[in-house]
Amino acid sequence: MKITQEAQEVADRTANAYSFDRYKNWRGVAQALLNYGLTERQAEAVMRSKWMRWAADSDESGATYGNHTSAAILVFLNKTPMVDLLGEVKKLEFETFGGPNDD
Repeated sequence: MKITQEAQEVADRTANAYSFDRYKNWRGVAQALLNYGLTERQAEAVMRSKWMRWAADSDESGATYGNHTSAAILVFLNKTPMVDLLGEVKKLEFETFGGPNDD
């Protein structure tokens, strides 16, 4: 997967996130979230959220701590119906940034 500049920037901004060290390729996670259709701000909110830990905890791939991949968060997101998911992402975005996106 080619990592875009946008994904690199999201990954760099979230390098201090709680679940950063659970994942093998944090930039790959950022790219996967952007490819999934999230905005940079939404991807950042997800990467800073407990969802990343929950995704790693529920990862059925057999990956060990520090070796989870972007597939873990994608599987986690795909378990939520899209209508509910978008609402939940908007809530995360608001909780993380405290207001509407002005983009």
